Amino acid sequence: MHKRMVNQAKIDITISPVGPLLIKASDQGADPTKPDMEFVETYHGGDRSVYLPGSSLKGAIRAHCERIVRTVGGKVTTCDPLSRNSECKKLEEKNSASLYKKTCTICQIFGSTNISARANIADAYPVDPSEIKLEERNGVAIDRIYGSAVGGALFNFQVMTDGAFTTKMQLKNFTTAQLALIALAIRDFDEQRIGIGFAKSRGLGQVNMKVNKVQIHYPTAVVEDDKVRMLGNPVDSFGTNVVAGAGKLIKDADAYGFPTSDTFNVDGVEAKTDAFGIGTTLTFKDETHITELWRECVSNWSKMVDGEEQ
Repeated sequence: MHKRMVNQAKIDITISPVGPLLIKASDQGADPTKPDMEFVETYHGGDRSVYLPGSSLKGAIRAHCERIVRTVGGKVTTCDPLSRNSECKKLEEKNSASLYKKTCTICQIFGSTNISARANIADAYPVDPSEIKLEERNGVAIDRIYGSAVGGALFNFQVMTDGAFTTKMQLKNFTTAQLALIALAIRDFDEQRIGIGFAKSRGLGQVNMKVNKVQIHYPTAVVEDDKVRMLGNPVDSFGTNVVAGAGKLIKDADAYGFPTSDTFNVDGVEAKTDAFGIGTTLTFKDETHITELWRECVSNWSKMVDGEEQ
């Protein structure tokens, strides 16, 4: 499926710290006046700036998606990506459709050593660099036996306490159930059920994660007679207010294990033709419409968990 693109979801996200947050730089700098642990920085907008690496965000979202899948079980599965004996790593299928079908739910979305990821997230940069507030804090190592401070183990670290960052997450050739899993993870971050970065067990890493806009794009579709039709693809047309998963958009859905009736209707949002005349997009900006989109996706995900046909 990586040789084709039948649908794509683009999610615009704003992330802001609720309390202190630290995404550590990999190495300590040479400047002795700086803290032992510095916030990761890069050049952006012509100056040095802290940022939230896309790799860190993707890793945190993947880890929580794995946690959700292990909790519910059922027809959704996840391997242990850190194990050398992971089931997904041992697959030796030469047929790409069969390989995808036998891969666990999480690796289908985020990738493994055998298949590429369908989800990616960009680095998050500050909305307004002047609003970023950094401060230093002190820490000390604790003896695990006596529960007291270890002599000479003082250290200091840099945290961010205010500011906002924007990023984009994309998911291509998705099913609505896969989109639901991403939505559930974003919700749990936003409600501070989980955190990101350093020292989460010590209260750091709590963030708000707000979805500003979701776009569902069908790159080879056109709107004709109030219907969306996939060019050159012998699948049924569907309404302009329909969100369709990959299984609805390809004729060989069974080979990949995609549900073939993976659609639902939304109110107040319709597909619009792109400027070049090919490609259609549904844009969800209003919070009510975004919530409805997530609710319908989660409904399909729940059916998949229980082994029901969508």
